[in-house]
Amino acid sequence: MKISYLALLILFLTACGGGSNPQDATSETEGQSENDRRNQLRLNQYTVKGKELYTTFCSACHQLNGEGLAAQFPPLKGADYLLEDLARAACGIRNGQSGSIVVNGVEYNSVMPALPNLTDLEVAQIITYITNDWGNSEGLSDVNTVSEWLANCE
Repeated sequence: MKISYLALLILFLTACGGGSNPQDATSETEGQSENDRRNQLRLNQYTVKGKELYTTFCSACHQLNGEGLAAQFPPLKGADYLLEDLARAACGIRNGQSGSIVVNGVEYNSVMPALPNLTDLEVAQIITYITNDWGNSEGLSDVNTVSEWLANCE
């Protein structure tokens, strides 16, 4: 009698999905190409590491919520200045920035220190994080693209 209970249990588990193939499972990546899944994974990885780097190097001025600090330091959240030229943003992270800029119609004139010890990958991760958080949705800024931007900084 034990064999028939075991057989019923196996049949029940198989019918309920207990014996299903993991490739048959539905997920958020269903219907995506392998390349799309890889890009989504890289976007997620860059964003996680970028948040860590942003917290360490950028949040004191731009704040954890990306809203900047009063009239001293501009916001990154929804910032037209940031989103209109990501290459300029990458160069600003690496080489610093000074002088007057206008962000969302407000003038800022403070110094952003250079971070020359960050690798191209780390700059790419920060760019990816700040352009995909706080309502921004620019997608992945991969290291190869960012390396090209950084090679052409003025």
